[in-house]
Amino acid sequence: MRAKVQIGMASFQFMVNSRRAIFYTFLTLFMFEVLGASFIEISLVITLPMLISSSMQALVWGRLSDRIRRRRLLIVVGEISAGIGYLLIWTSISVWVIIIGLALIEAIWSMSNTGWAALFADLTAPGERSTLNGRINGLGVIGRIVGITVIGAIYDIPTPGAGFPFVFPIASAIMFGSVIVLVALVPEVKGLPSVLEQESQLKTSRGLKGVLKGYPPGFLIFLGCWAFIAIGWTCYMSLFTVYLRIGLSLSSVEIGLVRNLNSGVGLIAAPVAGYLGDRLGRKFVILEALIIQIAVTLLYPFSTALLPMLIVNTLAGITRPALHTVGYALAADLIPEDQRGRLFGAYNAAWTLSFGASPTVVGSFFATWRENYYLINGVSSDFAELQAIIDVFFLSTGLVASGAVLFAAVVREPRRKSNPEQPEQS
Repeated sequence: MRAKVQIGMASFQFMVNSRRAIFYTFLTLFMFEVLGASFIEISLVITLPMLISSSMQALVWGRLSDRIRRRRLLIVVGEISAGIGYLLIWTSISVWVIIIGLALIEAIWSMSNTGWAALFADLTAPGERSTLNGRINGLGVIGRIVGITVIGAIYDIPTPGAGFPFVFPIASAIMFGSVIVLVALVPEVKGLPSVLEQESQLKTSRGLKGVLKGYPPGFLIFLGCWAFIAIGWTCYMSLFTVYLRIGLSLSSVEIGLVRNLNSGVGLIAAPVAGYLGDRLGRKFVILEALIIQIAVTLLYPFSTALLPMLIVNTLAGITRPALHTVGYALAADLIPEDQRGRLFGAYNAAWTLSFGASPTVVGSFFATWRENYYLINGVSSDFAELQAIIDVFFLSTGLVASGAVLFAAVVREPRRKSNPEQPEQS
């Protein structure tokens, strides 16, 4: 990949991660302590948008990407539409306006996610893909740090949660800026629909059996394991910032520090994981990251002050960039070149579906059940809320451990080709 294109792809990810950090770091806490949302409602704000995102990527945007072969166009339309959507939500903020509004935004923005994944695969050779993705994710980590720092500084000004509504126009401005960067530095990739893609569309029309025949078996096995791991890893995420507030009584600046040190580790972890994935094997690096994640979720309940939480959550910073970087590269190894749009749509769908459904279907329902259990046994509501979140940490530990064993047992890593790909560009 040429240096100019690397800068463009990396700059785009910097802005994407800045926007995500600014918007999502304190979103669930804002809904919990300002809008009075329940555990289930603050999880639905993740679940419903992710369910729609995953469905659109798998059923619409991935197939459209392979049919028109205009990855950059999908990204541009998705980013602009989502930026407008944030401004519309800003005009009438409430629990259900946020939940439904973000769901509609994700329906359109998900085309950008699918387009970026396929475009990156089009522009890279297998032997460099993991390393380059690690570098790009490293700049994305810097973007996340910038975003968390901004929202951490303004969230509690002048009162807790009062500064959060400003993130809507800020997020929109970042999305519009990301489009300018992408169009200026990254080329479009031309091409026609492949014969294999046309055949896969015919198989799809024959029902579920035909759909499954359109997927390489090794990719399907990987996808199932990846979804299970994502469910375990993400089931506590919508409750984590709430835990920092009610369990450790941290200010927004301190919460931002906890999240930033976690992100800062990614500056090293993302490129290192990518480098090791290209040389030691994707599967090996993924399993090492999962072992770290298991240890982290076991330690969270015992990190009851700022300093130990900083240490433990900084260790957790290794996991996210390693799994994103190397997991994407392993998916790219397993996906045939002429089916990238459709199968990356399925990959993103499995990831976002697990990421979205898990906090509600697994995390929040489990937390609500545990909270009611403690209340029935006569404890205070504050203790019940805190202990319910701690129980979700232990649940996550068991699920990730089970997923790691399954991944180690059934996923096979393919041998990678060394010859570079040279797509036609414009």
